[in-house]
Amino acid sequence: MSIFDRQVQLLSEIYPEHVWIDITDLASASPLELSRYTIDKISNYLSDLGLVVKAAFPTEELYLPLISKAIDGFGLLIAGVRVAFIPSDSIDLAGFEIQQEWVDLNNWAADYYVPFQLVGVGDSLPSGTASRNENREHNYIHLWGFISHQSVQKKANLDRTLRTYEVDSADLIAELEQLWLSCELLNAGELTSERGSVCALAPLSASAATATIDRLQQHKSVFSPRLLLPFEEWGAIMNTPEYLYLYARPLPVITKISNWFRSQVESIDRVSNYINEGGWLTIDRIDWQPQLLPGFFHAHDLKDLFAFGNTILSTEQEIQRAVDNLYANQNPARKVDLPANVDSPLLLLTYLIQHTTDLTLCWQAVEYLWKIAPDNNQNWHRRIKDLGLVMQGHKLGLMVAAIPLLDGTYTILNRVYPIGTEACLPPNVQLNLFSESGERLYQVESRATAIDSYIQLYFTASVGNLFNVCISMNGTSITEAFII
Repeated sequence: MSIFDRQVQLLSEIYPEHVWIDITDLASASPLELSRYTIDKISNYLSDLGLVVKAAFPTEELYLPLISKAIDGFGLLIAGVRVAFIPSDSIDLAGFEIQQEWVDLNNWAADYYVPFQLVGVGDSLPSGTASRNENREHNYIHLWGFISHQSVQKKANLDRTLRTYEVDSADLIAELEQLWLSCELLNAGELTSERGSVCALAPLSASAATATIDRLQQHKSVFSPRLLLPFEEWGAIMNTPEYLYLYARPLPVITKISNWFRSQVESIDRVSNYINEGGWLTIDRIDWQPQLLPGFFHAHDLKDLFAFGNTILSTEQEIQRAVDNLYANQNPARKVDLPANVDSPLLLLTYLIQHTTDLTLCWQAVEYLWKIAPDNNQNWHRRIKDLGLVMQGHKLGLMVAAIPLLDGTYTILNRVYPIGTEACLPPNVQLNLFSESGERLYQVESRATAIDSYIQLYFTASVGNLFNVCISMNGTSITEAFII
């Protein structure tokens, strides 16, 4: 038994009414993953006691990143009774703070509140006896009492600046078994509700709420978004499901691909000429001054980063042979005949791209074109974006290429790359294409052996079509929205 386990055992003897839930190592978990893991562990613990535990409130989507950054804690229905679990970093267990939303909003107010701590070898235990240790071999969730909604209203002090109710430990009931029993009795109608009254807030109109949410999402401040508005206005948003969803899931910035063809970059004197809407970077002529480019490009030889395929196209003979092979090896059912009186490989590739219905062949021809004529970009565009996303320590970038076709449609290629210092994608990276209605149209996934330098999908779309590209890995995802 480790020193830490002995300390927990000692504290369990001193505080037998407290609950200590053993959990696995969480040192590398993100805050969102940690939140979800904590919810699952507490839910499982309660279920093992024979209690009926149901989804969180005020909504199952409460733990979306935008919400979890603003509101601490989570709510569970235990035997149909609302119990809010509130994180605390108190070392001496003198008390804890409950954010005002959990007490003064109808859709958030709980019947009972339970403070909890996450403690491990690297953390100080509530007694203050644990030493710092970076080797987090074991961790625990510590539940140390409960208090009713009525008691919070009567006994806790409301800090109107920070909008938190300050609960003194002396006002907590330490015996958590009494809480579980109270939930069952309350659900059975054998106990009077201990939830106090909550004043209704004046509703916000849809236009006012939309404008306020937009302002919140664009505001860059060191302060929590919940402190930027009067509580009545912020509370009206948090307490209305439609507005809460809009705040948690803001409308995405939609990149219009056809706009990429309206103007060509004429100067390469400044890096800013290559930065486009939504953070997209033009890569058609990106082999100049890479040290000036932002983000992950610093670590790469850019010619290698955007090289496609293994076909050698360094001489005129190799180029001609490769182009001839493309025409010769077509599917007979979708064959494009070699045009008469055309012998330029560049023109032959362009002709094939515009006339073939075989998308695989089309993009193979495009790759050849990118190699032999990278500056000839009147009829295609490539742009790439650092997704600013770390998935379990891996950084990813998305490239989108577009080519207008003779019939007025566009053929679109999406590729996901590893960025930074890694040469291959990690396993289980998924690239998904969704329609405007949310239907998944295509999905590709990197292989478990981590040998893919990229994953890709391609398709055709018409002007006005909306689609979403979602990159995900083991529960973490990011979505980019496009319109042709």
